[in-house]
Amino acid sequence: MAPTAVVMNMFYTGLGIARSLGEHGIPVIGLTAQRGIYGNFTRYARVRRAPDSREQPEALLEYLASLGEELTSGAILFPTRDDDVLFLDRHRERLSRQFLLAIPESSALQACLDKSETYRWAQSAGIPSPRSWSIVDKQDLIRVAPEATFPCVLKPVSAHHWRIGANWRMVGSRKAIPVFTPEQLFAEYETIACAESRALLQEMVPGGDDCLWIAACYLNRDSRFVAGFTAQKLVQVPEGFGTGCIVQTVDRPELLARAACLLESMHFSGIAEVEFKRDPDAGEYKLIEVNPRPWDQHRLGKICGVDLIRIAYSDLAGLTLPPIPKQTTGEKWVAEDVFCWEFLRSLWRGDGKFRSLLRLAHGRRIYPIWSIVDPLPMIGFLAARFGPELMGTLWRHLRSLTSRSASKRRLHNRGLSYENLEKAKCNKLPNGS
Repeated sequence: MAPTAVVMNMFYTGLGIARSLGEHGIPVIGLTAQRGIYGNFTRYARVRRAPDSREQPEALLEYLASLGEELTSGAILFPTRDDDVLFLDRHRERLSRQFLLAIPESSALQACLDKSETYRWAQSAGIPSPRSWSIVDKQDLIRVAPEATFPCVLKPVSAHHWRIGANWRMVGSRKAIPVFTPEQLFAEYETIACAESRALLQEMVPGGDDCLWIAACYLNRDSRFVAGFTAQKLVQVPEGFGTGCIVQTVDRPELLARAACLLESMHFSGIAEVEFKRDPDAGEYKLIEVNPRPWDQHRLGKICGVDLIRIAYSDLAGLTLPPIPKQTTGEKWVAEDVFCWEFLRSLWRGDGKFRSLLRLAHGRRIYPIWSIVDPLPMIGFLAARFGPELMGTLWRHLRSLTSRSASKRRLHNRGLSYENLEKAKCNKLPNGS
């Protein structure tokens, strides 16, 4: 029997992993810390409540130890967030006794999660990247500020630092902060330093969201490139420094080769999303970041013929790899929930952007939530998103009907008519209105 895949969290990424494997009859257990999450309703996984790696790491460790005893040896554990990756790395020795961990070695992981290290590796591999400065405290900022060119970008050294506890609220729920003047730079740093004093200042690569490119790779345990595909972001929400909403497969073998070169130099193994931005002024692709795990849009691999999740599972499980054809192009991943809200906002504002959204989303598509053969996650999403509002409206309507019915009964008992009483009220109004 094929080893069980255990997926941490059932949002976009986790639901996509469950589908990629479950569609081929591979047993999947989905772990979720929240009731009502859309991925909990997929037909492709047995979903279980489990502690969260960010909020309850020690409790999750004990839960996984118990789960490992229940499963046959060789179960494969897939992370879906940086917090999951860090948790697995921290408890690697203990968890490796019961699971195969779908993460790279600690040194490669650190090289990917620490952006300052990522850029050092890029320089040594001869891969263009934006000029960057590491900041430890305000004195550091004062020292490097004269060297910076504006506009520039203020980023976390490691993305998960800005999401710990209340930090996400402190930084204004922003993944990166565009900065246009020295005064704004110091003001923004004062804000984020309350959450995390370490930061990365980086030159801003010009160009819109459609200048962002993805090289998705899988490298085996010997750090050898096995398979990959490339894609282009067409729409991000929010614009500039958000999350991909519409992403399209495009064949760029030179980017794939560049990403593989960087990852092999790091001695990386596993799934990685390497993001570049094309600088229209310099005419070159510059490295932005490396995500050392499955990410939101990994299901593009399924639709373009290079399903990295299934390839990674097969390799880790010691099974024969599925056929790996040349990727097809023009397929799109559309985050339907975000897309719909952006579409409605455009209609409300009357800015005409909805036409562009419809044009960019046109073509062969795959969605993170909706699937015709796995519809319950979308039904669960709609129920969770709109159910409370609909129930509230229905409850208010029922209360109104009940109140009106009770009033009619009281008037009837007094020999009066509810309708006549309403007409009398209207006749007493000035000018009959």
